[in-house]
Amino acid sequence: MTSRWAVIGLWLLLAAAMLPLQGPLQSRAADESDTFLARGSESAEAKRVIEAHFRAGSESAAVIAYFREGGITSDDRLRIADDMNRICAAGTIPTLKSVGSPYGLACGDDDPLDLSPGGPGLLTSSDASVALASASLTDDSTPVAEAAAATIRSIVPSPDGDKSGLRAWVTGEVGFEADRSEAVKTIDETLLLVTCGVLILLLLAIYRSPLMALVPIFVVGVAYVVAGGSTYLLVRAGVTTVSGQSTAILIVLMFGAGTDYCLLLVARFRDELRRTADVDAAIRRASERTAPAILSAGAIVVAAMLVLVVADYNATREMGPILALGIAVMVVAGLTLLPALLGVLGRRAFWPAVPRVEERPRPVAPLWRRVGQLVQRRPALVAAGVTALLVAGALGNLGGREPLDFSESFRSPPESVGGEQLISERFIPGRAAPVELVMPYGDREAVLGGLTSGARTAVEEAYLFAASVPKREGGESELALAQAYLKLEPFSDAATDAMPELRRVAREAAGGERVLLGGEVPEAYDTREALKRDNRIVVPLGLLLILVILGVLLRAVVMPLYVIATVILSFGFALGVSSLIFTHVMGQPASDQTLEQFAFIFLVALGVDYNVFLLARIREERVRASSTRDAVVTALERTGGVITSAGLVLAATFSVLMALPLESLFQVGFVVALGLLVDTFLVRALLVPSLAVLLGERNWWPGSPVT
Repeated sequence: MTSRWAVIGLWLLLAAAMLPLQGPLQSRAADESDTFLARGSESAEAKRVIEAHFRAGSESAAVIAYFREGGITSDDRLRIADDMNRICAAGTIPTLKSVGSPYGLACGDDDPLDLSPGGPGLLTSSDASVALASASLTDDSTPVAEAAAATIRSIVPSPDGDKSGLRAWVTGEVGFEADRSEAVKTIDETLLLVTCGVLILLLLAIYRSPLMALVPIFVVGVAYVVAGGSTYLLVRAGVTTVSGQSTAILIVLMFGAGTDYCLLLVARFRDELRRTADVDAAIRRASERTAPAILSAGAIVVAAMLVLVVADYNATREMGPILALGIAVMVVAGLTLLPALLGVLGRRAFWPAVPRVEERPRPVAPLWRRVGQLVQRRPALVAAGVTALLVAGALGNLGGREPLDFSESFRSPPESVGGEQLISERFIPGRAAPVELVMPYGDREAVLGGLTSGARTAVEEAYLFAASVPKREGGESELALAQAYLKLEPFSDAATDAMPELRRVAREAAGGERVLLGGEVPEAYDTREALKRDNRIVVPLGLLLILVILGVLLRAVVMPLYVIATVILSFGFALGVSSLIFTHVMGQPASDQTLEQFAFIFLVALGVDYNVFLLARIREERVRASSTRDAVVTALERTGGVITSAGLVLAATFSVLMALPLESLFQVGFVVALGLLVDTFLVRALLVPSLAVLLGERNWWPGSPVT
């Protein structure tokens, strides 16, 4: 008893030490300025060079789009000029560099763009209904963007308009960053509250005990605090980066998988309490029986997450160590803190449904008896039927889906998206997202001329944004920075597809000298290519590691192979059916570029993870049964309830992501939740047991089922 209290005390002390680090972790996660870049890409290099060599490159800008139907009036011009002066005098934007409009520079240094009415035609629309003002900042961090956007929006008219009907949207890099930060700011709090609420309701339904509904949540909560604090220490040490997306997935993964690990031990503990009056013996036997399965399941998820560190895409790569650490901490807590709590609480943990010692084992639930009989009598028919259904659903992937652009990345488009759409409609299409070019200073005219001289390129015009003469690192070359505006809608597939041609033309015009293209459109292209490369590495490497772990766990080759195959089938079904639902039911034909990769990693790792519980029980029962067929049926009947409960808990946890404002997280939550439900009710309950019955003793090749 003393040792149990010591374990509980140590975990509480560790959690108390890590709790103050949760705030700093969220502050780090809020800055996502480099999260969605591809490592080693040209666009990432362009951003680095611009920030290192150009004063303007380390800045960010808020673009204010003023709009009046019928045209900007003289009174509107006075209002705009007054707004610019108020922004200059606000004093709440310490990093403010300059503020200007088409009607003059309000404050700050000379702007590199010509701000006069007769300038390059980039600040007033052709129908005179839109005027673009800007506020440049010397800092492009997320907190600065949030503060600047809040100040500017408090001064200028709202998108709904002022009393005179003049309307304004704050957009540009500052507006985008502020709106995205606002969308993810409350994600962790929302996820924690909703996830805990959903899990408590499910656990109450499963155990009909208020205390047992809270114990797993307490264990996972303590583990999450420790994992979060440890993550911050890794980030501070420079081992990894962190974003709001990563912390959101960490919450879902830890609470979903962690609760399931707890369920496995709790269910076995309750069974043992029905066999013996000795609580110590019950918790000891329950731990001994479930620890190998929990360790193996956790190892599979940790291995799958660590594979992500080889990815080139920053948002994917940073998740690897963070999620692996979270699951590792959760496994340790599940094998130490949970048994200690259960040992202290004893039978009281299940009040009012307290388990009593029973002379005979409880009969199998009627549902799982019927499922076991179906699998035993018609294994080939069941396997063929489920496989056909999964293959049919996977055919939904044949249609293909275009990638989400920025305007589609929010469930409810914020102000910055409305401003971007207004600019795209009234100006050069590429004005909303210019391409940035870094080139040798002496080649600037040739490059800009080459990009705008022929219809073969997608560039409408190239405008010299800034010229500077700093030394390139390690060389003597002088550099120039320019902006190019595309003829194409910058967030379209056509614009993304045009990037290789633009880069080729720019290099040829520079005589083979290095020209870097950066900005949102080149970043979208580089992200797409990086994800393709990542999938060619992450997917096979992840499958190989999981296969090895399964082989070691089961001491067999055949069973791991078909388990992996069935989980891949359920992934294909979930992605295909989700694609059809997104496109034809929800009216969203685009998907986040990371959806396939994240869905694959989570569904394969977690799908195999929970198949481990069934397979471990099959091996355990095989020692006592006369044949593998009998062992499969017995294991299915005995574990069907708890494993299905675990699958429901995990699916419900991932479905919480659907309540968040970001489309990417909504889609991940939908696909993974659907895949887990399919895996729970079709793959794990029917397909895997049917295949195991069909193969019989061959499941264990080349080993022996009883060794």
